[in-house]
Amino acid sequence: MPHIRVSGLPELVVAKLSESLLEALADVCQAKPDSFILDWINTSQYRHGVKINDIAQVEVLWFPKDPETHHRAEKVIREAVLKAYPNAKQVIVMFRQLAPSTYYKDGQHY
Repeated sequence: MPHIRVSGLPELVVAKLSESLLEALADVCQAKPDSFILDWINTSQYRHGVKINDIAQVEVLWFPKDPETHHRAEKVIREAVLKAYPNAKQVIVMFRQLAPSTYYKDGQHY
């Protein structure tokens, strides 16, 4: 926890992101890097019947955070994606808040 879902990027780019992005986000959140999970979502995006490869989407599922943490995390994510994949013309970052009472890990909820 947090879970980060990335789509619109090649799998190798996401694997490369995992080498530095998780530590940077852990620093923003004052958490352990091993607490973060990075998922690659294999998708294809289309516009006007044509496949596009220039939009990266990052969805962050985590417990509620303050707006400043969102801003700092978005900046870290955007900069890391653009460094790893310069072909991205847009980087979309979405934060989804999870309720601790509905999140279980190994039979225990937070």
